[in-house]
This record gives sequence, structure tokens and C-alpha cells, in this order.
Amino acid sequence: MVLIPAGEFQLGMPASDNIPAFMSDRTSSANAQPMQNLHLDAFYIDRNEVTYADFLAFKPSARYAEGRANHPVRGISWYEADAYCLWLGKRLPTEFEWEKAARGDDGRLFVWGNELDKSKANFGKTPQPVGSVKTDVSVYGVQDMNGNVSEWTASWYQPYPNSNHQDSNFGENFKVIRGGAYNKREHGFMEQFAMIPYRNVAPPTMRTWNTGFRCARSIPKAESGTPG
Repeated sequence: MVLIPAGEFQLGMPASDNIPAFMSDRTSSANAQPMQNLHLDAFYIDRNEVTYADFLAFKPSARYAEGRANHPVRGISWYEADAYCLWLGKRLPTEFEWEKAARGDDGRLFVWGNELDKSKANFGKTPQPVGSVKTDVSVYGVQDMNGNVSEWTASWYQPYPNSNHQDSNFGENFKVIRGGAYNKREHGFMEQFAMIPYRNVAPPTMRTWNTGFRCARSIPKAESGTPG
């Protein structure tokens, strides 16, 4: 796991009037505003996405493509992801923790900077073994946060602090999913969807072809600041 130090980071998406007409409240970047500084306590997060081999140790009956043991597990419901993390004495990261681990403390929109470069993360048509794309690594050393598979977080879909945005989907019906992913369909790729602060959501029972997860761990006060 990687230690993410305590401190402030820049949360949220820059305001923009350039929102495609087809986008709903659940897919508009308005749900990730206002952009603001937010303080988080230190925490640990997995360096890599959980693989099929990892998940099979927890659930041997799970099915996966032969030879794909080092690929990120996907098609996992939020409840399965949560149970796996708890089995290891860990937990799912909150969406704010996930964003800080990916974004660092300088407000970048992608792990490598502010300009999209599709060659720097796996936005292709198939998933890749975890850690394959060496440029998809955050300033803290966390891998595959911009591409490969999107990831479940612990957080319910709620408005941001100080937000005036109204969305009938706010509440405890949807969990937040973070991170860009590989795309089976070329027309399904949009730059906005690949940005670190972008928020996607799904019911916790849903299993999707491009969503996996990684785990996090809180740091007891007596241990705070000590690498594990």
C-alpha cells in the first residue's frame, strides 16, 4: 500500500459552460463543483487495482478468463468489492481519498498533468495487466488511476460541500465510481469522463464490464505518519 500524507488537496472540477446537451445530472461535471480545497487525514491506498488472482483467493468460485490472473478484476458489485476489502482488514477508499491519491496536491486533471494524452493510460479496447502503463502513475506512486478500469469507492452519491447543484439522484441509492477506463466502443470515449475529478455513479448491486476496485486503510492516531 501507499501512504497518502495528511493535508489539503484541490477537490472538484473547474466550472464550464461547455456541457453537451445529452448529458444528464449524473454525467455532468456540475456534480463535481464547486472546486475547493479539502483537508484529509493520512491514509493508505493500494498501489494497484485488485486483480483476478487476488479476488479468487477470497472467492474461489469467481469466474474469469483463463490467463488473465494479473488483470484488474471487473464485473464486481460494490458489495463484493466492500466484502473483499473487509476480508483483508481494509476498506474501500472514499471518493475524496481516491481523488487525492490520483490528483496530488496541485489540482491536475490527469495523473500526468492537465492535458489529455490517450497514450499515457489504457483507454484502449481491452484491459491490461495492472501496472502495465508506466505513465499512468500518480505523484504518490499509485498506478492505473486514469485508465484500465474505473473503480468503486465507499461513498454514496451526495452533493459536494458548499454545492448548490440539485440532482434527484443524490442520496443513498448510488455509489460513486471514479477513474477513466478502457473503452470497448470508440464513440464512448469523452475527455471529460477520463478526468480525475469526474464522478460516475451506479447502484451498488450493478456489475459492469469496465469497473473494478482497490482498497484503502485508515491510520490509527498513534500510528499516523508511520509508513507501513
